[in-house]
Amino acid sequence: MGFEPAHQEQIFEIFQRWHPEGEYERTEIGLALCQRIIERHDGEMWVESEPGEGSTFLFTHPAA
Repeated sequence: MGFEPAHQEQIFEIFQRWHPEGEYERTEIGLALCQRIIERHDGEMWVESEPGEGSTFLFTHPAA
């Protein structure tokens, strides 16, 4: 679905809803959890999004 760039950081906050409750079945913890796991392994996670087009979630992970 995509979202405005102004929301880029907020998308990774736990329990942050972007749609009315009940519209989608989800807990709103998935992206926050993914980001925390990646950061604990010295990686980074970010999103590139275009409203109405969609989003791409990217991450880095250092070599072992």
